[in-house]
Amino acid sequence: MESMPVNWDALDSIVLDYAIADNLLHPSSPSSSPSLSPTLSLSSSSYHSRLLIQQIRQSLGSGDVDSALHLLQRHAPSVLDDHRLLFRLHKQKFIELLRKGTDADRDSAIRCLRMALAPFALDAYP
Repeated sequence: MESMPVNWDALDSIVLDYAIADNLLHPSSPSSSPSLSPTLSLSSSSYHSRLLIQQIRQSLGSGDVDSALHLLQRHAPSVLDDHRLLFRLHKQKFIELLRKGTDADRDSAIRCLRMALAPFALDAYP
């Protein structure tokens, strides 16, 4: 049997609707949507993890590497023990700074290269 992709948002919505219907969870306000309620988003650790991963991906997709690093440091610091991942994140930060194109951003990119990217390169790829 072929493996079918899981629509995690739909699955989470069904589970949260069931939990609310059985009074296992209470929405923060009667008009709030279960998928938008902060109380409910924290009720499931896997759901919360997927939301966190989605936030990190959105930050990286928009070029905000610092926000992604902050989220990882705050919620999953052990992930940052992987020096190759850190190298890739700092490399992306360097690229994003260069993409901005201003002199100040170019100088920031050079500082990033010297202070973060080069040391992580030595640790990630000895």
